[in-house]
Amino acid sequence: MATQTQPRATMSGSGRSTVGDTRRAVEEAVRMAVKPLAGNAPSFGFLFVAPRHDLGVALGVAEHAAPGATFMGCTTAGEITERGLTRGGVAALVVSSPDTVFELRTEAGVKADPAQAARRLCDGFAAMAKGAAGRGLGASTSIVLTDGLNGAGEELVNQIMAATRPFQQVVGGAAGDDGAFQATTVGGGTHAHADGAAVLHTFSRTPWGVGVDHGLKSTTRAMRVTRARRNVVHELDGRPAFEVYREYAQTKGVQLQPDSAGPFLIGNELGILVFDEIKRARAPLSVGPDGSLSCAADIPEGAHVTILDGEPDSMVSAALRAAEEAQRNLRGARASAVLLFDCVCRGMILDRAFGREIEAVQNVFPDVPVAGLLTYGEIARFKGRLDGWHNTTAVVAAIPA
Repeated sequence: MATQTQPRATMSGSGRSTVGDTRRAVEEAVRMAVKPLAGNAPSFGFLFVAPRHDLGVALGVAEHAAPGATFMGCTTAGEITERGLTRGGVAALVVSSPDTVFELRTEAGVKADPAQAARRLCDGFAAMAKGAAGRGLGASTSIVLTDGLNGAGEELVNQIMAATRPFQQVVGGAAGDDGAFQATTVGGGTHAHADGAAVLHTFSRTPWGVGVDHGLKSTTRAMRVTRARRNVVHELDGRPAFEVYREYAQTKGVQLQPDSAGPFLIGNELGILVFDEIKRARAPLSVGPDGSLSCAADIPEGAHVTILDGEPDSMVSAALRAAEEAQRNLRGARASAVLLFDCVCRGMILDRAFGREIEAVQNVFPDVPVAGLLTYGEIARFKGRLDGWHNTTAVVAAIPA
């Protein structure tokens, strides 16, 4: 009679550094993350670095500091571990998971053809899924990191969902650049690209637990998008979109100028309404010469929208609900680690109190390593949720032990 191999436990550790030198910072963060593995071989890892660091160099240093591990990573608007939020630093998560099958793929030039980029990122997925299923690894999650400024994030995620399999779990975030809104970098292995994307396809015995929530509210009446093309909103109620924002900003005592509007725009995002309910949030990233707004994802012409805002308490409550949803979706499994993808605007609203969000996640997952970043877009698609691209949300992904 054949004996069944018992699954081997997944172990994880997180680390961080605020050292200015890239090599020293990455070595410090990764070695801190490897230590809890207690000598077990690292399998894969995540590296979230401030844009002052060269991501390509950082990825190479990480692989040297954790031999045998495959790393993916991106630049950030803030780095997260269970120890708190840093700006200008490095955050790392290293996972030892002998029973997880995984493959990393990276791609450059995403904006020109997101569909082709997705096909390349998912090439061989079906064969890999079949082989993993034969080993009893029937649960799959694709972790996606993508450029935060090219406006192609939502289409890329949709195409990845189409190129994998029905109800594939997809989770991740869009890279940041500390609120400069100029350029972001994404990579894997030792390759890093602007206008890039990286995907880590994982196959495990039990599913990763994913949860998402926003805690936002409308602050304006509903407005109709009277002219838009893809991710560029030209007019709201027949007026230049930026003029609507300029008028709204004045009610808050802010004099908005096109060349410096980025932080205000991303802190007061557009919510797409369906029957007066906020279904999606979309972050305006820049102002065009005609008063249009380029957003982090598409907003369809004819949609009804409102300008959104969030209170600190509602943001923290949303993070707690996202963590609780992630815990339920672990289906009784224990968490080995948590990835947290949190919108940069939430960091702006909470500011020095952002630690409250991390504490809310830790209340659900005590004594579990946490790593993540402040993003320019969040990714969470799982059973029961059809859309995958979000803004102004907290996305929690719990890796099963």
